[in-house]
Parts: sequence; structure tokens; C-alpha cells
Amino acid sequence: MSDPHSDAPPPPAPEAPQGLSRRRFLTDAAAGAGVATVAWFGFESLGTPAYADDFLPTQPGEAPKTFTAREWHTLAAACDRLLPSSPGSPGARDVNAIGYLDAVLQQDFIQDSTRTTVKDGAGKLEARSQRRWKKSFKDLAPAEQDEAIRVFETFKTPDGRYPGHTWLKWMLQFILEAFFGDPVHGGNPNEIGWKWAGHKPGFPRPEEPGWRPKERLG
Repeated sequence: MSDPHSDAPPPPAPEAPQGLSRRRFLTDAAAGAGVATVAWFGFESLGTPAYADDFLPTQPGEAPKTFTAREWHTLAAACDRLLPSSPGSPGARDVNAIGYLDAVLQQDFIQDSTRTTVKDGAGKLEARSQRRWKKSFKDLAPAEQDEAIRVFETFKTPDGRYPGHTWLKWMLQFILEAFFGDPVHGGNPNEIGWKWAGHKPGFPRPEEPGWRPKERLG
């Protein structure tokens, strides 16, 4: 397995084909990344469970651990657009994805480049929103937020990089981790993501944050 903490961008985020249900798209995306069956922590520590630390997602109203107040509000709004809630379908807000993101980025197994990418993305979205609409990103209409995200995602630097594309991939990975990960690690409260998707977790289940299965003897 490749090093999940390398500076290389994460694997491409899937796009939902026309006619594919939201439930099928999310469960297929999660299964493809290994989220629905993660037994210990999630994307960034997949295959390296010893890196997992005990942490609790930041709750609304608490001081952010990683972000400034503005970054928190911008990224919370972005999470809501990337995985919106709808009647009968929970979204990023329902699993406190922003609190999970804020907490997980504090962990020492997260590379500085990943942390910087996520935080810089908040700044880019806020700057675009102020230039284009004279408003904060969190105060934009949903269609305007979508436009700001799309412009950032497709922006190409002179040296041929797409920083917004990398930011979007990391955001989707962490949101799905909060949505489908085992609740013992702080996401998926009350198994809301599992229940909505009809997912039944495999065994062994983690017993505590940072837990990993014992090696087989013999």
C-alpha cells in the first residue's frame, strides 16, 4: 500500500453518474475508499492504525483546534454544499463533519501539507466570495457557493497545478470519513450514516479510539 501521508494528491473523487441515487453513489464511493469497512480510524491512517490517536470532534460553540473562526465558518459551509442534508438523507451537518475535520487535522499523523491545503482552501473561497459578491462564503446563496467552489477547483496555476482540485479531494475524503467511519472514532454519531445507507459493520469492531486488531497467532 502506498504511504497515505505522502504529498501526492489523494485518489480522484468519483462523480455521480446521471440517474444514480444519492444513497448508491455515497455507499459506492465509501466502499471504494474503504470507509464503510474501516475497523480502526479512516482514510489517512488506513493501513497504519498505530497512528490513530484518541480525539473528539470539536463541537459547535467550542473554540476550533485547527481553524480560525472565519476558516471554521467557511469550511462548515463548504461541507454543507459538498454533502448537503435533505429530507430523509443526512449530510455533513448531521455528522458534524466540520468538527471532525477540525479535530483530525490537529493529529500529528496528518502531514503539514494536508493541513495547509485545507486551510488555504478556506482562504481562497473567502477571497473569491468577497471579490465576486462582496459577501462571506457562508452568506452566499447555494448556487453562488457552488460557483465559488467550481472556480477554485478548476483554477490552474502557471506551473500546471490545480490546488482547488486537491483541496476538494481532501475535503470529500474527510467528510466521508466523518459520515461512514466507526462512531468510536468521533464521526458518524449514533451510526446515522450507517443506518441511512443500510450498512451493517463487520467484525471485529473497534473497542476504543485508536484500537487495532491483535495479530493472529500461529
